[in-house]
Amino acid sequence: IGLNIATNEQDLSSLVGVYELAPIDITMGRAGLWIFTVVAYGTLIPNTARRTAVAMVIFFVASFVPVASGLSDGTIPAPLAPLVVVLTLIVVGSAALIAWFGTYRYETVARREAAARELGQYVLGERLGAGGMGEVYHAEHRMLRRPVAVKLITPAQAGSPDAIARFEREAQATAGLTHPNTVQIFDYGRSEDGTFYCVMEYLPGDTLEAIVHRDGPMSAERAVHVLTQVCGALAEAHARGLVHRDIKPSNVMMTERGGVKDVAKLLDFGLVVSGQPALGDGRLTEVGMFVGTPEFMSPEQCAGGEINVGPASDLYSLGALGYYLLAGRSPFAGRSATQMLAAHLYETPKSVVEHADVPLALAAVLETCLAKSPDDRFVDAGAVAEALRISISATDVSTRTPT
Repeated sequence: IGLNIATNEQDLSSLVGVYELAPIDITMGRAGLWIFTVVAYGTLIPNTARRTAVAMVIFFVASFVPVASGLSDGTIPAPLAPLVVVLTLIVVGSAALIAWFGTYRYETVARREAAARELGQYVLGERLGAGGMGEVYHAEHRMLRRPVAVKLITPAQAGSPDAIARFEREAQATAGLTHPNTVQIFDYGRSEDGTFYCVMEYLPGDTLEAIVHRDGPMSAERAVHVLTQVCGALAEAHARGLVHRDIKPSNVMMTERGGVKDVAKLLDFGLVVSGQPALGDGRLTEVGMFVGTPEFMSPEQCAGGEINVGPASDLYSLGALGYYLLAGRSPFAGRSATQMLAAHLYETPKSVVEHADVPLALAAVLETCLAKSPDDRFVDAGAVAEALRISISATDVSTRTPT
């Protein structure tokens, strides 16, 4: 049969009767080209579902041109016409439908992903970091093209309404702060799926944790430069009745602003609490529950609850931060979280001069900040800043060999 067709391919009369020998095989063979064309178009050519549907209709109709031609010249016997037509319709139609549906699904997923990466007027970019309760993305305002950082927290990540409330409180509290060493908040809200987002200034740079990890302990001069900036941010927050409660190296970003280098920015007011007594159910943390980071928590935080947590608690954490910058380690590093909590409550840390050559006056400032009783610490952040500036001008530098 194959030899007869090959030697007489231009003689239509020689094809008459061939379909009767293997109608299904011949029909499938002739439809194969259109199946390949449909699948290749749907897979290799990116397109919208609508345009793909139009193309599939064109290919589907075109696949019946050889069938119509065969019926007209007699190569397809009339009794086999229904079989050929139905088989072509099913095979080519199914391929076209699958190709269109694949494009439709891809377009749907792409739209969902694009929608998920848009929050109001902001288009999300790469992820900058993530924690147990949320994620931070580099983003851009759609109209202004201004780079920003967007912090997201979903109900699933939060785990409780209180966590969402803390994030909302962070945005509201931080938005009212204008100190140049506090991260600026531009906007906040909730998306349709319940995701809470907070839009803040984008700060290219490194956290103090990353800097010390990479470069080692700071010089006394640079550490004081950083700490006095943080003191300025805390002074404004405390004046407004706000306590940060989570001062630590990873919450201070070093960046460049307006051509000025080494600008410190205090981040993450997610654990901020009003320094004034709360009324009714105003508090979001139950008595007996401690929050913060064990390495840098004040004794009153370690004891649990918020009753005794005030501005002095931030000054203790500031002292622990200064200790970390100068020594390259926290006051009670190398212990478990529980042991750290107990140490903050009952132990006096070794002087920072045991780890680095620093002015004794500067070490004394840190020791005052790290006093167990809030009453024995500095009166406020402004007093700490002034003591830091005075200490760095001292010449009584420790000559103890760093350990």
